[in-house]
Amino acid sequence: MEEQYKHLDQSTRAIIKEAGTYKPSADFLSNVMSAVEVIAKKKGYKPLISKNSWFVICTLLLTWMVVFYVYPSSYSSVFKSSIDLTNKLSFDNPFSGYEISKALVYGLGFLGLFLVQIPFLKRYMEKKVTD
Repeated sequence: MEEQYKHLDQSTRAIIKEAGTYKPSADFLSNVMSAVEVIAKKKGYKPLISKNSWFVICTLLLTWMVVFYVYPSSYSSVFKSSIDLTNKLSFDNPFSGYEISKALVYGLGFLGLFLVQIPFLKRYMEKKVTD
């Protein structure tokens, strides 16, 4: 077994000696850093979520909290229809005998969130690469 790797080691050493080592110029690091600074200044900083989006998110959240504070009872709803169709239309639930564990529910929820995020992150990364 070791004989096999000995041959590989010898051939690798021969290739490295033949190619030699590359030594960059003395100011290589400063050249790279200056190029990075130029690119960073050109692109600028853009937040992932803009101020307008944060304003809409906060407004919706506050509106939701106020509505549920004003109408706290789960029996009375703002969107309750005047016609109650639950008595006329009754269907048996085929899954009524099954119980689902909380771990499965959380797992499916996180999987759903993950699958929803993939297109947004893909579009964001493609846009970032093309800029």
